[in-house]
Amino acid sequence: MRVSYISPIQMQKIEHVYQSMWNVTNVSIFGHEALIRFPEGRFEGNIEAAFALARTEGTLYELDTRSIAEAIIHFPFEQLAGQLLFVNIYPSTLIHPQFPLFLDQLVTSVPGLHGSVVFEVNETKQEEACWDMPEMKERMALLREYGIAIALDDIGKGAAGLQKIIEFAPDYIKLDRYFADGLSSSTNKQEMISLLLHYAKDKMGVILEGVEKEADFAAAKAIRVPLIQGYLLGMPKKPTDSQFCQVHSPR
Repeated sequence: MRVSYISPIQMQKIEHVYQSMWNVTNVSIFGHEALIRFPEGRFEGNIEAAFALARTEGTLYELDTRSIAEAIIHFPFEQLAGQLLFVNIYPSTLIHPQFPLFLDQLVTSVPGLHGSVVFEVNETKQEEACWDMPEMKERMALLREYGIAIALDDIGKGAAGLQKIIEFAPDYIKLDRYFADGLSSSTNKQEMISLLLHYAKDKMGVILEGVEKEADFAAAKAIRVPLIQGYLLGMPKKPTDSQFCQVHSPR
């Protein structure tokens, strides 16, 4: 009898916490990012190591799609009507031959997904070649057919970020936390963000990640960054947390 091999990473229990994203213009929560966690502690504090192990084992697609499905299934769409769910996805998952079937099954099993989910495509050096494949644009078009929006992550971190904005025309771009750190004392960062905001106007939403200090938050508001995410405005929480659906206005 043949026994199927189950890799160590496939045996790991996973769960998700969700971090709020704020529209500081309207002073309201417009979305949440799903963040994977391994509650048994093996990869606590080093989530990238888990995905690196899965890549080594050849099970990255399986882990990524499992994370996507569970993040969506456990999100309280009914309680948070009108708020978006941002879910991370690797480029290699998007272009995987089995992804269209996975997506179809996911949309069928979660009726509230249409118009409420944003796939946040990760920037990673190991998968840079994926962006040049024709399947990338084809799969992004497929996502939009299913009512799923697209965000490009870590803009400003990768060398080709600006090219991807033009080539793929995402619905959202997420600026790397580098821009938030010390924003209040860096006119160069303020000017660069202002340039991106000017380009993105009426084309796509701009989200500044990693805002952790009052001064940097104030600087972001001063240059009219519309969407902000960071520990200062909201810590990641489980949907079972009693305060998960309670709204606290940003400073």
